[in-house]
Amino acid sequence: MKQISIILGVFIFCTTNICAQVDSSVIIENTNIIDVETGKIKTKQNILIEADKISSVSSKKIESKEDSKVINGTDKYIMPGMIDTHIHFFQTGSLYTRPDALDLKHIFSYNDEIQFAKDIVPDSFKRYLRLGITSVMDVGGPFYNFQIRDSVAKNNISPNVFVTGPLFSPYQPEAFSKLEDIPIEKITSIDEATILFNKMLPYKPDFIKIWYITSKDFPAEQTYPIVEHISKLTHQNNLKLTVHATNLKTAKLAIKAGADILVHSVRDKIVDKEFIDLLKKNEVTYIPTLIVSKNYGKSFLAKPDNHPQDLAFANPTVYRSLTDMNKLSDEVVPERIKELRKDSKWLDERYRKADSIMLINLKILIDNQVNVATGTDAGNIGTMHASSYIQEIEAMQKSGISNIDIIKASTINAAKGFGLDTSIGSIEQGKLADLVILDKNPLDDIQNLNTISNVIKSGKILQPSELIKETPEQVVQRQVNAYNARDIDAFMDTYADDIKIYNFPDQLSVDSKEKMRKRFESMFERVPNLYCEIKNRIVLDNKVVDREYVRFNEKYSNVIAIYEVNNGKISKVTFLR
Repeated sequence: MKQISIILGVFIFCTTNICAQVDSSVIIENTNIIDVETGKIKTKQNILIEADKISSVSSKKIESKEDSKVINGTDKYIMPGMIDTHIHFFQTGSLYTRPDALDLKHIFSYNDEIQFAKDIVPDSFKRYLRLGITSVMDVGGPFYNFQIRDSVAKNNISPNVFVTGPLFSPYQPEAFSKLEDIPIEKITSIDEATILFNKMLPYKPDFIKIWYITSKDFPAEQTYPIVEHISKLTHQNNLKLTVHATNLKTAKLAIKAGADILVHSVRDKIVDKEFIDLLKKNEVTYIPTLIVSKNYGKSFLAKPDNHPQDLAFANPTVYRSLTDMNKLSDEVVPERIKELRKDSKWLDERYRKADSIMLINLKILIDNQVNVATGTDAGNIGTMHASSYIQEIEAMQKSGISNIDIIKASTINAAKGFGLDTSIGSIEQGKLADLVILDKNPLDDIQNLNTISNVIKSGKILQPSELIKETPEQVVQRQVNAYNARDIDAFMDTYADDIKIYNFPDQLSVDSKEKMRKRFESMFERVPNLYCEIKNRIVLDNKVVDREYVRFNEKYSNVIAIYEVNNGKISKVTFLR
């Protein structure tokens, strides 16, 4: 099967307004390389990068040229850029992004959500890179996916983007049926499958995706011939076939039909020897996606985990929506949400059982040397683009697998699964120079993946602090999100060291960050049900004016807050009460 090619154009990275030439050569000296093939650390190594590729890796000193950029890698740890093998750009992660799962179109227009999903793609690119994720696989969406890969990614600094078009599925959610650009196509015959495949082929998909949904109306055996036919077309065109199949019986059928990649865990039963043998014999890659389902339930109840990565790196507007259910009464939400509000214990038990099965299965498959790859299913409700990645890794760790197993799943295994291991996934001569430079060793502690010093994307050195430049509105919204999460560290991180808070018009209330921290830390500890809803917002240059409706215990108040943002931090707040 031929390798999926990585198209890099003329070796430039472009932001919306600026294009920067890739450094002619980069030398990383005296560093520690994480060898993802062996699981060992190679010490005192030197890496030469020329243009977009790794030119050499050696224990011998590399002589620098006049225009070489030299990085002192002493006490640093270098690993390949990470890969998220399961995302969806047509979904933002917000409460409104899957109307088939939660229909709130009467609250927020789905057409607006579709446009928002397109608008934030360049922002998502930067968030992925900021967290060391240098390749992403969009495993199903509208035909606009190809424009993201072929145009948006080329005109913005971005990870490597691999895509397919609409999902082949025996079932199509009604919410998608009338869209001009449909992400999930209903396929009920071999002829319909052929038509969609031939329509997609000129766009050069990087792989094909089947949503192998089963029910009484379309059991797996009934739709199997269609799956088998799509598999045949896929392999005839030297592409990989990815399949969504979450129960053991259907997953086995998917492999027998020719699936190369299973994009979700088996979650109904503990896997058996037949399944393991099928995976290994057919060299099938298994992507667990452990956190995505549970994030739906948490969002429906307005109880996101408020993970530090989400509070720090998720798109603030998207993450804000996950508490919007707090402001929606029983009169405007679907009936099942009303029932869930009354009793969510059954849902908790359902997730607990599924989690247990998925974790056991992951450990079994790793122990049996099945190729496992890391994927988040980012874009689904509650699963944020980029910031969900470390959460998926933390969930994988709960299965009992080792740190090197996780790092392999996030790099070389993912590359092998998609036929990209000659180009990415490890640090070797001739491969794309996609690297993450860490201050600490992730083999010792997986949380050390958060100690990113630099990211190198196709030979271009990226400074993490420079990647995400949030607007004043985004900074203020991040502050509101942290307030609602009662996370004092995330809250204070949005404020400048010389913050001044006033009561209108000019009465100084707080004149230092230390005093502010003490005041809010005490409030976060004492008040369990704080919630700030933004009723109206006006943005003027670096000023953000919010009309806030604040719940404090059982009391409610309206407040006008005027925020001034400078250099990415809130430097002044004036309150009108």
